[in-house]
Amino acid sequence: MQRIEVTTKPNGAGRNWLEVGHFETDALDRKQWVKKNVPHQDSKLTVDRQYSARGETIDWIVIIPENYPFTLVKVTYDRLNPKALEVLWSPENETPESENDREAKIKRVFELAAGNDELTNLLKELLSNK
Repeated sequence: MQRIEVTTKPNGAGRNWLEVGHFETDALDRKQWVKKNVPHQDSKLTVDRQYSARGETIDWIVIIPENYPFTLVKVTYDRLNPKALEVLWSPENETPESENDREAKIKRVFELAAGNDELTNLLKELLSNK
């Protein structure tokens, strides 16, 4: 389990908040943030929030389990920089987007090998051993 402590400012200029999600790469090879949830509504996370006396800031303590699949980011929004992301925690193991990349590459190899039975059989043998 990993413990993250962060302070956010939910209102006014330069406001920021926490989100849970992952990055996807689009067709133009740009990383896009995909929000899945907010930390205090995710049942897998242990979250403690403390508001300041005037409610201007929130002090967060987030405990993340070992096998948590999503990335935790702090989103900052202001007029000059509409949306800036700061990654606070990300999973260390293989992400779902890289699994999708692998599947796409395997599909493409089989498309290229179509019509060559020897190569297709060799690919099937290599992939079945993994």
